[in-house]
Amino acid sequence: MAKSAVRTYLLSPKTDWLTVGGLSVILLPLFLFFIPNDANSSTQVGWFLYGIAFVVNYPHFTVSYQLLYGDYRKRILKDYRFFWAAIVVPILLLAYMIWAHFQQTQESLAYFVEFMFVIVGWHYVKQSYGAVMVTSSLNKYQFSALERNLMKVNLYALWITSFLSFNIGEMPPQDYWGIPYYSLNFPIEAIYTAYVITALTLLIFGVLMLLKVKKSGTWPPLNSILSFVSIYAWFLPVLYDPVFFLAIPFFHSIQYFTFVIALKKREGDAVDKKNKSGLKLAMTYLIVAIISGALFFELIPRILDVTVPYNHDLFGEGLFLFLFSVCINIHHYFIDNVIWRRDNEEVSKYLFH
Repeated sequence: MAKSAVRTYLLSPKTDWLTVGGLSVILLPLFLFFIPNDANSSTQVGWFLYGIAFVVNYPHFTVSYQLLYGDYRKRILKDYRFFWAAIVVPILLLAYMIWAHFQQTQESLAYFVEFMFVIVGWHYVKQSYGAVMVTSSLNKYQFSALERNLMKVNLYALWITSFLSFNIGEMPPQDYWGIPYYSLNFPIEAIYTAYVITALTLLIFGVLMLLKVKKSGTWPPLNSILSFVSIYAWFLPVLYDPVFFLAIPFFHSIQYFTFVIALKKREGDAVDKKNKSGLKLAMTYLIVAIISGALFFELIPRILDVTVPYNHDLFGEGLFLFLFSVCINIHHYFIDNVIWRRDNEEVSKYLFH
């Protein structure tokens, strides 16, 4: 009996390289050299990506809720990590919102935004690292413990560099759904230090990998390389190109959905591949995510903003849009932190093998 072919890809050997990071690497030069960095371009790009958000960005958040409260609901009361993500974190977020309401200040919500940006950056680098690990495992390529740890340190340093770039010294206030937030006023030496650590760890990691290639004659898989390089494409341009910054959530969401669809498709195929159960299951999750994304990021908060009384002079016209967006962004990280782990049996079975 012939052995089944070993699968070395997530969705398709022809498209994986694009969705795990290649698309952002290709489009980066177009943003840098052909799209002007001005208010008009930012507005046009922003409106285009706002439309894209309904079918990519918003659903990538809400599909994580399907996984946690649907697929893994039985673990919530049995595993402390799932209990933390599913029960404790939402309670803490609600408690903070209640506290902020009684404070009746914009500053209390501004801290919420800053915390979201810290969490989101951390989430981005962890997803990229996970993408490197999964794509390398599928191709039977192994990174040593030293190589993995250096990669992590480098990615964390890059994340800190990106975060500091918006919080050095006194900068003009930024706006998030009508709530102004301000620079945390770190000294300039902080970002210089972050730059040095990022560059140094990248250099050491690069030298180690080149020595490994020279010794073994084997390069890491292309998809793994692109998964790693993509985070540099996402983070570094934000230091000088706000237009490209608007597109980063789109690239992140495309990468995320590559793994979600691969997971659900393989789960379904394991039950009944002949009737394309895997594709049907993945599409069902995607459709539910699109609908729920539009509901929780747009329709429900907009209805609440016009029906629930609050201090519009202080909080503007989009307080619930702000709260839903920030809370889902933060909660999404904690959900993913328990689901997308190698010690999760389903994830390990269907993605790493």
